[in-house]
Formats: sequence, C-alpha cells, structure tokens
Amino acid sequence: LKAEQNGYFCGHNQLISVVFRLKIGFKIVFTFCFTSFVAASSFAQRESFPKGYFLFPINPGEKNTLAGGLGDLRANHFHAGIDIRTQQREGLEVLAAAEGYVSKIKVQTTGYGNVIFIKHPNGMTTVYGHLQSFAEPMATYFRQKQYDQRTFELEINPAPNQFPVQKGQLIGFSGNTGGSGGPHLHFEIRDSKDNYLNPLFFGFQEVEDEIPPYFQSLALRPMTLTSRLNGEFNRLIAKPVRQKNGTYSLNQTVRAWGTLGVELVAFDAMNGVNFRNGVNCVEIKVDSQEVFAFNMTSFPNWTTRDYNNVIDYATEQRTGERFLKCYDPDGNKYSNYKTNGYRGKIQIQDTLTHEVQITLFDAFENSSVLVFKLKGEMPAYVPAVAEAPEMPLNPAYIKADVSENILKISAFGLSQAVQSELFVQKSTYKLAPAYVVGAETVYLLNLKEFLPDSVRIGQRVGYFYLKNRVLPDRLETYKGDGYALRFGNQSIFDTLYLAVQKRPNGLQINDASIPLRDAIAVSFEPEKLPEIPEKTHAYRFDGERLRFAGGKWDKNTIHFTTRELGNFSLATDTVPPRIRLVRSDKQRIEAQISDPLSGVASFNAYVNNEWVLMNYDYKRNAIWSEKLVDSTDFAGSLRLEITDRAGNVAVVESEIKEAAPKRVAVVGKKGKKIAKSKIKKSAKRRKK
Repeated sequence: LKAEQNGYFCGHNQLISVVFRLKIGFKIVFTFCFTSFVAASSFAQRESFPKGYFLFPINPGEKNTLAGGLGDLRANHFHAGIDIRTQQREGLEVLAAAEGYVSKIKVQTTGYGNVIFIKHPNGMTTVYGHLQSFAEPMATYFRQKQYDQRTFELEINPAPNQFPVQKGQLIGFSGNTGGSGGPHLHFEIRDSKDNYLNPLFFGFQEVEDEIPPYFQSLALRPMTLTSRLNGEFNRLIAKPVRQKNGTYSLNQTVRAWGTLGVELVAFDAMNGVNFRNGVNCVEIKVDSQEVFAFNMTSFPNWTTRDYNNVIDYATEQRTGERFLKCYDPDGNKYSNYKTNGYRGKIQIQDTLTHEVQITLFDAFENSSVLVFKLKGEMPAYVPAVAEAPEMPLNPAYIKADVSENILKISAFGLSQAVQSELFVQKSTYKLAPAYVVGAETVYLLNLKEFLPDSVRIGQRVGYFYLKNRVLPDRLETYKGDGYALRFGNQSIFDTLYLAVQKRPNGLQINDASIPLRDAIAVSFEPEKLPEIPEKTHAYRFDGERLRFAGGKWDKNTIHFTTRELGNFSLATDTVPPRIRLVRSDKQRIEAQISDPLSGVASFNAYVNNEWVLMNYDYKRNAIWSEKLVDSTDFAGSLRLEITDRAGNVAVVESEIKEAAPKRVAVVGKKGKKIAKSKIKKSAKRRKK
C-alpha cells in the first residue's frame, strides 16, 4: 500500500491518491487506482466530529466570541480547549453540552479553579472550568464534602447515577476562579482516550471567523556546525511585511547554508474581538515541496508539558515571545507533525536561490501565506595563526552559548584570528575560528565530541562549568563537591550538557533557558549550616524574585525537587503571613492574606471552635466564608489561622459583629463621599 499524500494534513486539500498493487502468483499484477478520503487525515477527523451533538454551553443560539482556542501557546502548556467570553461578567448560566453524567467535580486554587467534568454516551467528556459556583444539587453536596474533610481544595468522582444531566441543563455559573486571567468559561471536549479535541470542529454556529491568521515574527536557526545565516551562526529574527494583496514577505533575501530550522510567532484573529488566538495549522514548502506541517485538530493529555520543547523556550524566558518550532526537535514525543526525511529542517547545500512558502490556517480554513528567498552561500574559510604570536593577542572578553549540541565561543577585540585551546581535566583540544565578523571571532564546537570546562584564547581564560552529558530516557545521578543531582527517565527532553557552579549558600544549575520535562532531585550541603534549618528552604531566583522550591533537611544536607533549572539559594523565613480582617459579621467573614517569601500554605477559620469553609482567590489575596447552611448566622468568637510554607503561623482572633447597616456612597462634585440617605433627602428637597 502506497499513499501519495499532498497537503492533506491541514484538511484544506481533502483528496489523496492511493495506489494498490495486488500480486497474484508470480507474474500477474493488478493495479487499482482511485481517489478517496483518508480516515487518519486531519480532514477526516474533523468530518467524524459529531455536528449538532453538543450544545454551546453559554447562551446557545446567540453569537459569541472567544478569548482563546485549542493549542494556544500558554505558559508551560498548550491551551486545552476554547475560552468563551462572558462580557467581563461572572454569573452567566453554564449549561450541559449534552446528555450524560457528572464524572468529576473539583475545586483548586490554581488551574481550572471550580470545574465540572461530564461524561457522555458517545464516549466523549466535556469540561467546564473557572466556574463561579456549581448548580444544585451539586453545590450542596460538594460543600458538605468540603466540610467533612475540612478543606477548600477537593476533588470528588460521583457515581454515574448520582448526578445525571440532560442536554441544556444548568450545571453552574461562569466565573474567574483558579488561574483565570479574567471572567470567562473554559470549555473542553475530550475523546474516550482523554485526547483534547478542537471544539470548533463540532459545528457551533455561535462562533464566526472570516478573518485570516497573521504572521508576527519569523526566526531562522542554524542547526549544525556548518550552518550559517548571513555568514554567521546566529538565530536570525525577521518581521514579515503584509503586502497589498494580503500575502506576506520579507524585505531581504537571506544568505544561508546547511541545516536550518524555522520558528514562528503567528496568531489568529476572529470576528468582533481583538484577542490573539493560536493558529490551527502551519505548512512549509521549499521550492514547492512540503517539508513540514503542524496540525492542532487534537492532542493527547500527556503531552501538555512537552509544549516547552516545541517552542523556543529560551526566548520565551527572556522576552515572553513564544516561537513555535516548525521542525521536529530532538527529544520530541509530540505527534502533531508531518515532516520530510530531515524532520522538517530546511537543507541548503548549493549556491542557488530557493523559495520558502509558509501557510497558516485557522480552524475555519482562513489562510495567510508568507513567501521569502534563501540564497545558498558556503561558509567562508578563516585563516588562523596556528600558535599564539610572541606578543599575546588577548580578547577584551569571552562569551559562550550552547545551542542544540553546539558550543559557540565569541572572543571580542582580537586583532588577529588565533586558535583557541579548550580544556577538560588533563585533555586539551585546539580549535580554529569558524568565522570573524567585525570585532567578534567565533569558535564552534560539537559538544558530542568534546566537553570542555574552560577555554584559553591568548592569555584570557573563560570557564563553562560543564560537568557531564546527561542523556534522556534513563536514570542518572551526577555527584559533585557537596551536591548531587538525580535525573529520572522523563526529566529531560534531550541531551543536557550539565553546567553547575557551587556557591557557599546555593547552586547554579545551567540556567532558566533550558526546559525540563519533569522534576529532578537536588541534594545540597552548604558550607555553613543555617541557624534555623527548619525555617530554611531552597528558593529559585526568577528575575529579582525568589520562588519557593522547598526541601527537607537530613543532617547537614537539604533535599528538594525542581521542574526548572537556574540559580538556587537557601533562605530563612521566620516572618509569619499577613492577615487583614476585612469583615466578620453574622453573614460573612472576609480577610486579605499574603506571605511575601515562602507563600501561603494553608488557611483555616473557626467560629466558636467550629471549622468554617473559606474560599481562596490567590489573585486577589482574598479569603471569604461559605456557610454549610445559609440560614445559620455566625455568632461568637472568630479565629483565623494562616500558615506559610516555612511553617510560620499567623493568628487573628475577633468577636463576630452584628452586620453593619448598608450604606452606598457616591462621589460628590468636590470628591467628597455622600451617604445615600443624604442624597435621597436632597432629591426630596429639589422636588419640593
């Protein structure tokens, strides 16, 4: 069976040619040719999505707009559904999209916040996130469970017959809970294997889109020692320019050589909204031959963290821009690609001019095209002085970066290109310059061949602190002087060239520009034991902010785990959390809570020593009460206890007050607040 596939991956080209050759006996060959749909293709997947089965969960039948789509690039993950706008309001009715039963109800501080999962007879599951509250009888049932277990965060899995729902039944109210950045409903459709499916392919007429996606930035990346862009081993960023006919181009022809990777920042626009959503599909052709296609019809749940390997993570950490890698990167397990024999990487091995065409598609088949030229240019040979001359040529400074498997060393201020000497333990490796640009002399080394810890150029020495090659998909431990790093078989995406610097009170483990798939375990013995070990933990520097990494002490060594690399230091937190009681009357208890260093770990409220459920919104640093029985008044003594992650406890005690009379204040002409009662009296006088 041979399938000749041409551009079907994004669904816009629906037909492919399939050729069967059936051999009977030894000599007779029958050939049958026909054109058909392919069940595995993106288009066929879309066609198999049941149209009309699901109801739009917010104001069905009315036009709506989105603030996010499936596969949008978000921090540390692909967006798993669509974000339905609620006009910046909370409390809109959320309806069950189809018949089924509630399979999961969950409340969490971050993530989806208050969320409901519904299983349907067709094997699919719908998810409704960031809810303000649940509808009855789920609300009362879940609140009772929270009181029974004395916890705000809770997940329960009701029996299939406990909360059956009908299509269009009220299940909750839209909100802004969890990690939401504003009021909206997060809505997902998943298949029986927990794959995320694009809800826009289920035929919802409430959402319209006639606007094509657009290009914002293009990056080209050299991938091997001999790769060059405009004569240099540098990632090249260009801004596509939109032409009058709607297509995009670059204002330059790029001189290129070797193996190159394309990276994109692109967005989809939609009718009636200014939000920037992700594109559904990207296709790249070189000289009319497809080399890469990326499709976001669906993706598996387990690949969420793999997002960090299919974007340019280093650029995201540095600038916040999220470039999608339009090639299959090393260590990738994400399967939404179709590539050529070079895994989608462009090959330029001649001095001809090549045309690159990139096409974007959204979920409604609107498209945009970018066309630009690559002119083949071989790397220039750099004659170098084999040995340093009698008068040493010292660079002003040395800079080093690792990209893919390549160590790039830049020496600035050399008046003549000289060999560099690389060192590791007792081994020496002499390296000639790769090229010279202005005052910069560049040396390139394949780290798979030699792993140096330092370099000498002239009389100046630079240190890399490279310790080891850590390979993916295996358990590995590296032990240094006073520290140990343990990697699981899922900790890293690709070979990690481990660089570690030890300080008296911390460790530098590579830097924050390298992503981890899963956690690594760190053991660290400081030169001096802290005075209060039980209050001392590991923290990671995030800019100027310390982020709690935790840890437990075993004698003189602290052990902690991290899912980020970077600069770690020990810090002691002896300051309890802050509490500001905002309201405490018979109807409601409210407070503002925060902890500036280790962060809030837990919060509890007691009225007359009886535990009271407190809801928590970390975005507002707010907690507020929710009664088990609404008709019961709070009365007596109140005790609030807030504990931070270092174990410090803050306590506020108060007597429950009678509810204060409601007073509505407005601002007068001179900026003074006027009580509502006085406004009414003034109005009466004006009438008279």
